[in-house]
Amino acid sequence: MALPSDSVRPDGRPTSPGATPSPRPEYLLAGSIGAELSGPLLEMEHIVQHLLGTGKLSRQQVTALMASLGTARRIATQSQLLDRLAHSPIRQSHEQVALDARLRQALADNAGLLQSRAVDLVHRLQPVEVLIDPGLLETLLHAALSWMARPGYRLTVTLELPSWPPHGLLSFKARPTVSDSSPHSAHQPEPYRLSWWLLVEAAAHAQIPIQHNESNQQLTLSLEFKRTVQQLGQSVPMELQGSPDSSWSSSHARGLTSPRLLLVTADIGLQEDVEQICAASGLQVDTVISAERARRACDGDRPQMLIVDQRLNCEALDTLRQTLLTHDSRFPTVEITAEQHTLTMASWMDGAVVRISRGSLHAQLPAVLVRDLGKSD
Repeated sequence: MALPSDSVRPDGRPTSPGATPSPRPEYLLAGSIGAELSGPLLEMEHIVQHLLGTGKLSRQQVTALMASLGTARRIATQSQLLDRLAHSPIRQSHEQVALDARLRQALADNAGLLQSRAVDLVHRLQPVEVLIDPGLLETLLHAALSWMARPGYRLTVTLELPSWPPHGLLSFKARPTVSDSSPHSAHQPEPYRLSWWLLVEAAAHAQIPIQHNESNQQLTLSLEFKRTVQQLGQSVPMELQGSPDSSWSSSHARGLTSPRLLLVTADIGLQEDVEQICAASGLQVDTVISAERARRACDGDRPQMLIVDQRLNCEALDTLRQTLLTHDSRFPTVEITAEQHTLTMASWMDGAVVRISRGSLHAQLPAVLVRDLGKSD
């Protein structure tokens, strides 16, 4: 049997017909980098030509230029990380890391990318701690988000701790919300392929099994963290488990298994506070940044409670709550206000709105969750 070097000429072509070898991985990788760079480079070329011809740029052109530069910079970073993983020994520190906190930070770091691709993001994160190298985890999370963030898609990110096996499970699900005609696909024959190469390589180093499926209707990705070291998620709120009066708890515990709350806010600090309070009680929180995205999140799976940043109050949110009340006349809503140390109840269309000030959130929200979730079983 001839060696590969014997069947290939110096110019890369086979020596005889029918003897074409399989593409070498480094060539495929080079093609992926070139395909992804072609889009931003072409965009920058058009803008520079316009500048040379007219001597000025519009604000939109400056924004497009900076976005293209950011894309090119991301591709360069991913290429360098992939080269390091492929050729350099990785000395992993195996630290105990809060996966949910690192994932939340990765989402914040990629906010510009998600916005530029018009990605509709919804996430539900339970507290999970794992043993992993923090730098390797950061590379893994950024690569996963880059690969899953398709233009015009709705991206759902879920971090949970199943009862068995007790391994942290990070899941991504992306579905198209608009037509597939996007400016990103015009110049990218194999978009996101570089992110996939980096994701696979980082997962292999971290010994994290990955599963994925891609079709025209849906794209899914799951990462299983077998080295999960702490189980923080609870099936029933902790306040109920430790209450001296267990009559209410025993009669409602089955109905409160993993309640899902919907938080509407664009304030990252407020989001972190609410998620921390709810996580301590074993409650799942989906976060959206607008009334329209809240409506979409409720279309397929109604939450058990709506928590609203009062600054985002609008007619669309009132309509959404009215719709929720038609399914449950006692559906609870919590408004978080900027007022100091406030806790009020206001009647509103057969239901009630609880208003809590931002400063009183940690003191008052846990009790409100216990009381109002019991009413909405």
